[in-house]
Amino acid sequence: MPDLRLLPSIFGWSFDLSRSQSGHFWGLREARVQLRIVRRLPGSAGRKMAVARRPSNRSSLYLSVFPGETNSMNALCLKSLLGAGCATLALATTMTSLANAGGFDRGGVNIDLLFDESRFATEAGVTHVAPHRELENVRRLDGSGAATARVKVDDSYTVPRFGIKANVFEPVDCLATYTEPYGADADYGRGKAYSPTSVEFKVDTRDLGLTCSYKIPLEKGSFRLIGGVSYQEVEAFQSRETLQTFALPRPGGLPPLVLHNPGLGVFALSDEAVSWRAGVAYEIPEIAFRASLVYSSRYKYDNLSGTVNTTGFAVGPTGPSNGAFLGVFPVSASTEVPQALELKVQSGIAPGWLAFGSVKWQEWSKLGIIPINGVINPVTGAVSRTTSFDPLYRDGWTVTGGIGHSFTDTLSGAVSVTWDRGTSTSSGYQTDLWNFAVGGSYKPNEHVEVRLGGSLGLWTSGESSFTGGDPANAVSYSFGNDLVTAVSGAIKVRF
Repeated sequence: MPDLRLLPSIFGWSFDLSRSQSGHFWGLREARVQLRIVRRLPGSAGRKMAVARRPSNRSSLYLSVFPGETNSMNALCLKSLLGAGCATLALATTMTSLANAGGFDRGGVNIDLLFDESRFATEAGVTHVAPHRELENVRRLDGSGAATARVKVDDSYTVPRFGIKANVFEPVDCLATYTEPYGADADYGRGKAYSPTSVEFKVDTRDLGLTCSYKIPLEKGSFRLIGGVSYQEVEAFQSRETLQTFALPRPGGLPPLVLHNPGLGVFALSDEAVSWRAGVAYEIPEIAFRASLVYSSRYKYDNLSGTVNTTGFAVGPTGPSNGAFLGVFPVSASTEVPQALELKVQSGIAPGWLAFGSVKWQEWSKLGIIPINGVINPVTGAVSRTTSFDPLYRDGWTVTGGIGHSFTDTLSGAVSVTWDRGTSTSSGYQTDLWNFAVGGSYKPNEHVEVRLGGSLGLWTSGESSFTGGDPANAVSYSFGNDLVTAVSGAIKVRF
């Protein structure tokens, strides 16, 4: 690597960082880094510096700073040189959560702001995701014979997030967060073969979290113990449309009463739960290295309750379908947002360059067949024993890798690739997702940072069939490769 001198004649201290001629750098085998601090000679007035003679088999990179500058500015300059700067580190975090993941995951509770080196930092951001999924050859398997050639799924959504971090006292940092980390939003339309399974399905969560860390200085870098808790509220909504014709027996040898009974049944349930998280992290700020492992416990919704509204059904003028069994009835269910484990690693790999990656596992297989209790049949008045929500998921895995680069002191960029293993098994359309993201970060000054990102994902093809659960879910369909697009923006203020 050729010598590069940054403003060598006007500063009074010189840092000489050298690597072996073999080209190994930043922690690879045989890599050697030298740091020499050379004081300005008396009377030199900053024009000359005493620099020890370097071995001829080394190449060097120089960074000079004013002797009177603060340690924070020195650290900032050194970080920009060795890694990719604070802007690119934060940008990597924004990009890796752009698109939707398996199950109900919309990015989870992100705690990366906890590692910001400022004493106080606050961040606000928003992500808009637009999956483009189309179901083909949709056929009812309940004997009705209903079929629809194509069903377009309208399921765009927006996720806000906010966090504020404070260095409470050395060595304790705490982060308060608000986000909507899990959810679903799908509109299938009415009068289609999929409508008895679902016309509209929506899950919203609101999460308030507090996470703290205790930093332990080491001979090289530092080690953190991490712990936190979240309070989360969930609201779930689903509507189903009955398309079938009912034949009700009548006494006295009369022919059955045939009723065409279309209409909507609307489910609305809610609950609240608490989760905790614990983890560890190791950091070497001088080379922008950080590795963290965080476990998040499940949110257990044991008291998910609400109502089913069947007043939207059409009924006949006589008999048991005269409206006596229509109304708003209490219903209940039990489910969870499952536990998760995430590993994140990032490191400076060359001057101005950063590599980052993560692996996340979440136990979505806990969501199989979820019974809904208390549903009243709007025609017969009988209590249903088969009404359920049937995700039939498998565990989710999300793997991300990317590269970031600081182009200038104020402008950084990053690119990443993410593979998310689909959580759907025999039914459903959550297949594997390959996501490609790009983003940029602009820092007009040391206190403010603005980030923008976008991503394009490929949702792989597949097919779905009914394998058990609620008969209303007895439907089959196929789907091709589809796209998922996303945009994200955030602003961070440090002080």
